[in-house]
Amino acid sequence: MYIWIGCRLPQAFEESIRCRAMAANRNIQANTTAFLLPQHISLKISFETDQPKEVLDFLCGILEKESKFYVNLSNIEQSGNILWIPARKNETLERLHETLDKQLNQYFGIAQHPFDKEFLFHSTLFMDRDIQKIEALHHLLNDTPLPDVLAIDTFLLGISPDGSPGTYQVVQNIKIS
Repeated sequence: MYIWIGCRLPQAFEESIRCRAMAANRNIQANTTAFLLPQHISLKISFETDQPKEVLDFLCGILEKESKFYVNLSNIEQSGNILWIPARKNETLERLHETLDKQLNQYFGIAQHPFDKEFLFHSTLFMDRDIQKIEALHHLLNDTPLPDVLAIDTFLLGISPDGSPGTYQVVQNIKIS
């Protein structure tokens, strides 16, 4: 079983960015798998475990102790075949990422993924094998105005049987105050 961890972005932001993204995608028809999950900032690369219940309970114990925090987003960017919204440098995101990496390794032997070493906090809009579709969407969306700051008050935990895109489902919403 694979586990994924994210910070849910506010619903009003999700609705506005997805409305604009879907309108831009109307004629391009890029893959919309990223829209199967709530709009979020990933906290760590998803990972495999043979102890999903224990790991999920452990993660809940860590995350439910957190307090609401704020993030700033950068402009929409293209990274290869992905269109995403990077988060600006954020001490809370960095601390959480480091804590999760260390604790998962210490208690469950889950090694740090190479991408976790220089993790880029982001919220994915589109991922498609056809880079031309992503380039076209970037051209249409790169000047999208984004809010100055967004509040994070919910963490999401998801699972997937095989870790492939489109197979994850949210199994825990952890509300923080």
